[in-house]
Amino acid sequence: MARSRPCIQCGKCLEVCPLLRATGREELGPRAKALLAELADAVERGESDISVKNVAELAGLCLGCHRCEAVCSQGVRPAAAVARLRAGHPGWRNWLWKRWMETPRMWRLAGGAAHLVPGGEAQGAGPTGSDRLRRAATLLRGLGESPRITPFLAVGEIDKKLQKEQVVVFHGCVSSYVARNRRQAAENLLRAAGAQLADAGFQCCGAPLATAGCVAEAAALRAGNVAAWRAAGRPRIALYCASCRHGLAAYADVENGGLFADEAERCKWLDSLTPISALLMDARFVVLENAPAGVAYHRPCHAAAPDTDAALLARILGGRFRELSKDACCGFGGVLQLGAPELAARVAEDLWTGARTSARLMPGDAVLTGCSACAVQLAATAPGGVAAAHWLDALVRD
Repeated sequence: MARSRPCIQCGKCLEVCPLLRATGREELGPRAKALLAELADAVERGESDISVKNVAELAGLCLGCHRCEAVCSQGVRPAAAVARLRAGHPGWRNWLWKRWMETPRMWRLAGGAAHLVPGGEAQGAGPTGSDRLRRAATLLRGLGESPRITPFLAVGEIDKKLQKEQVVVFHGCVSSYVARNRRQAAENLLRAAGAQLADAGFQCCGAPLATAGCVAEAAALRAGNVAAWRAAGRPRIALYCASCRHGLAAYADVENGGLFADEAERCKWLDSLTPISALLMDARFVVLENAPAGVAYHRPCHAAAPDTDAALLARILGGRFRELSKDACCGFGGVLQLGAPELAARVAEDLWTGARTSARLMPGDAVLTGCSACAVQLAATAPGGVAAAHWLDALVRD
């Protein structure tokens, strides 16, 4: 890994951290996490007698959004430091997250488990104990079954720009295990564009496990996916989850060296990663009569620039289209949901509070996003009367 320069205390990371903004606790900010990681290193070298377990616990309270890394002029990477601490000090959270990511049956059981919690249908949960249970139930339901939204977009004409081109689709964990309607919608769109779909046998991108500190398991997934893509003839990879794309693009980073045969193959991998929305910019869609008066878009933390999901929806929806603040984070946070769900909830509440002004959000409106994890969290925390889902869920099923 390329070594970053020392933190110069410029404060840019503090301005973009959703956890700090929602809680006001600077010890949860990126700068503090980077310093804590250095302290943990000193403890392990015998240069300090502070409890490394306590340091690792505090430093591990991270959403993994990587916003801080994007603005740091020194190349400081707090999220990577947190992942390293989690790897060096594993606990029940790492174990449970690993089991969850590697066991599809657990995803399918989640919906049933949610119904065991009284009031599990409720959304927009508040701070009480019973409300926390309802929030947990709704989150489980989001992982256990497809988000509930009444489709209001129909597919019209799609240019055959992919005529006879072989394309593999990276569905990601959520759509592979539970959100089958989303998987089918993505494949139908690509076929309509003329693509010849192939199955490369991809697995999880590995990013959720890497963030949780499961380093070896994540490395194995990365190597397996590159080998599968190579065996398929290095085709275009179509995606519809911003977090999956971010995880796959990270394969080309320096610390993941050795995955590719040479620089040309590394560049070919990056060029192959294509959001489905980027292929549909000239397609025609029909907004049905049951469409909400307002449809807001949530930009995922891991969305690349330009965000083609936002551009496509803006073109389709016209005056109905609005955007939540680009600074808003849904609060999913992966393994953070296990260790500190109250922090994840604070971030989500911050998003919905801001949505009332940034997007003039009202009951009866809908919120769409381009990340499967964000779709789960948004659906679990949306205020009453607001439907939240992935944008593919808004398409009428064939």
